[in-house]
Amino acid sequence: MKKTLLIVLTLVIIAASGGAIYYYTKTKETQNNELENKIDTASRDYFEKYISANDSANTYMVTLEDLEKANQNGENYDLKGLEKCDKTKTFSNVTIDYQTGKAKKTQVELKC
Repeated sequence: MKKTLLIVLTLVIIAASGGAIYYYTKTKETQNNELENKIDTASRDYFEKYISANDSANTYMVTLEDLEKANQNGENYDLKGLEKCDKTKTFSNVTIDYQTGKAKKTQVELKC
């Protein structure tokens, strides 16, 4: 009886640990997606306002530091949750559409 109880208890602990790990990784992934969306939206707007599409580059890097400076100059980008991120290593590469001069896509790199 003790052996069966020990086996059942061990299986319950393993299952609970697995569930906790799964929940943690899903929560972390959701938080990262939310932060990436914030950087994506702010970077596209920053590009539209502050970067010339007439330059020869087709990809522009907008750092978290750039977005924070823009906020200090009157912009209102939602950067909550990014306080612990590295200001220069957290960035978004904005690819432009040469026909419209608008941001076509972004690739976000978080260093939090």
